Amino acid sequence: MHIQISRSRFGTVSLSFAVGLISLQLARPAAAQTNPKFEFAKPEEVKVIEWKAQAKGGVLVTTGNSRTTNGALGATASRKEGGNKLTLDGAVAYGKSTVFAPVFGDAANPTQITALEEHSVETTNSWLIRGRYDRFFTLHNSGYASGQGAADKIAGKSFYGGGQVGYSRQVLKTEMNLVVAEIGYDFSYESYVAQPNKTLDAVSVHSARVFAGETLTLSTATGLTASVEALFNLNKEGKAINVSTGMPGVDPFNDTRVVSKVGLTTTLLKSLSMSFGFTLRYDQNPAPRPVPSGSPPGSSYAPTFQPFAEKVDTLTEATLVYTFL
Repeated sequence: MHIQISRSRFGTVSLSFAVGLISLQLARPAAAQTNPKFEFAKPEEVKVIEWKAQAKGGVLVTTGNSRTTNGALGATASRKEGGNKLTLDGAVAYGKSTVFAPVFGDAANPTQITALEEHSVETTNSWLIRGRYDRFFTLHNSGYASGQGAADKIAGKSFYGGGQVGYSRQVLKTEMNLVVAEIGYDFSYESYVAQPNKTLDAVSVHSARVFAGETLTLSTATGLTASVEALFNLNKEGKAINVSTGMPGVDPFNDTRVVSKVGLTTTLLKSLSMSFGFTLRYDQNPAPRPVPSGSPPGSSYAPTFQPFAEKVDTLTEATLVYTFL
């Protein structure tokens, strides 16, 4: 079972229940490790090659007066051998709704509704593929390299991707606490959803990356995780549209992006665990918002008007994970 609560950019809140979770973890008992996902790794003594894999998914469909289709699928896999670890993960989500719009067909009475039109509106359309390699030099020091490709059309990004390299340090490790910090370099490439009568150039961003993550063991069955990642653009983005002025050009340190995550996991039974996760994403200079799905054919923004995606996105999740093997 997968329970998800999310707040969309249009201010709506949805609650969905989905059955269809598949979980496979080859090396240890159940622990809802995938919500939320954190961009750091810790060294563990591994004497043999160790594989782990897990997948989850859900779908919600309604018909009749309320017509919606929502689905999500995610998977992660990792391989560890000695001081090397490779992690791959991916996710895809899609959702649409049918809404009714009024038709004012009487010119003599422009406020009188004479008919209703149906419009199919996309509310979610995103995918992500990511890989990360960690090389542990000592117990406390490691290097990392990662790459990803993704898209989020509702946020105005038809494609965004890039890579990261850097240094990771285990700052503190006790029976209850594990604290990891990372510094590095991030390159991002963003291509925006095309708009009628308007040219939006792709943007390349070179950024400094700072990360800190904490794993708190509350008991043998319950753990708390928290992390924050910040990217500070180092270059002037000459082709990016400035959210403040509506004109091309974003100065260094004016396109800061932050991802913060908090999660609680607990084992209910031997093979059943539950996790709660909250993710907050902040983009100081978000992408131009595309023409809304369901608009009449040929619709476009006025030459003097360009809306932008929201600066803040949040996601709240509650997930049950049952491990079969």
